Amino acid sequence: MRFGLFFQIPESGGDSHAQRYAEAFELIELAEALGFDVAWLAELHFGGVFSLLASPLMVVPVVAQRTRRIRIGTAVTLLPLHHPLSCAEQAATADLLSGGRLEFGVGRGSIPTQFHGFRVPLADNRARFDEALDIIRLAWTQERFSYHGRFHDVDNLAVVPRPIQRPHPPIRVGVHTPESFAHIGDLGLPIYSGTTTTPLPQLRECMAYYRAHLAAAGHAWGPEQMALMFPMHVAASGPAAREAMRPGVHQYYRNVQAIFAQLPDSFGEHLPRLRMIEETVRNLPYETFCRDQGVFGDGAEVVDRLQAARDEFGLSQVIAWFDQGARLPRAEIERAMRRFADEVMPKLA
Repeated sequence: MRFGLFFQIPESGGDSHAQRYAEAFELIELAEALGFDVAWLAELHFGGVFSLLASPLMVVPVVAQRTRRIRIGTAVTLLPLHHPLSCAEQAATADLLSGGRLEFGVGRGSIPTQFHGFRVPLADNRARFDEALDIIRLAWTQERFSYHGRFHDVDNLAVVPRPIQRPHPPIRVGVHTPESFAHIGDLGLPIYSGTTTTPLPQLRECMAYYRAHLAAAGHAWGPEQMALMFPMHVAASGPAAREAMRPGVHQYYRNVQAIFAQLPDSFGEHLPRLRMIEETVRNLPYETFCRDQGVFGDGAEVVDRLQAARDEFGLSQVIAWFDQGARLPRAEIERAMRRFADEVMPKLA
């Protein structure tokens, strides 16, 4: 079992953007000292209230300079929004400058503001993802290659630099819909999911699709097949942990609402999801969230929850999102991380 942390880095209080990044770097340094294995960095665009992490591949070498061991992942690089040749170059450079510590998490994305901003049709996201991933893998494994697809043409190019890791950095695909679980199962690639987008009841159904498609395509279940992210808080007692996270969970959904509300009504595609988010903000079923999405408790409770998830889903990595919604004091975040390292990690390793 490996242990990761997820960082989204939204704006918070009166802190400058530079201060928010600096705090994340310090928490990653602490995480390395505590024995965490991977720091995962989101890619999100056009809304600081939701996230300041627009270019995680640029952040990877900075984290690497401040650490020695911890691996640094993208969760996830949004392939439909990038030219695949540029993405292959940037990710290879990040791997090179981090000493071969890049975990290349990729996904197709589904937040409409990002596609609206880059003027990429949301309906093309799966086809663009597949094509971009094909090109990136060829760029990393062939001396020269050509590719002629629906969106991109490559004619006899050699892409440099080459990543340190061979044949390339580990690739993990972010998934949260039944269609994505099935599609990536067909491809046989390791996956990353999160209970914020795929609560446990839905995850059970989606994992059945993934396993069925994985087996039907002749792919074996690998030792690094499944990583799962949970909003996480470890406190002295279960009630204390859940009450500490209540403001942050509410803030998170208000932030999501703010992002979706920025789109003009003429865009149209986002309106059904916006209405659902607005209803969640008005009437958040927090107890249901704690049952199906968040893991908030004392050390023993968190161990029980994660052991059950590990056994049910075949997890190779648990990723903790400490301070969802960015409402906890810094000292409380660090206490939760230390409790997790001292009381939880030894029982799951």
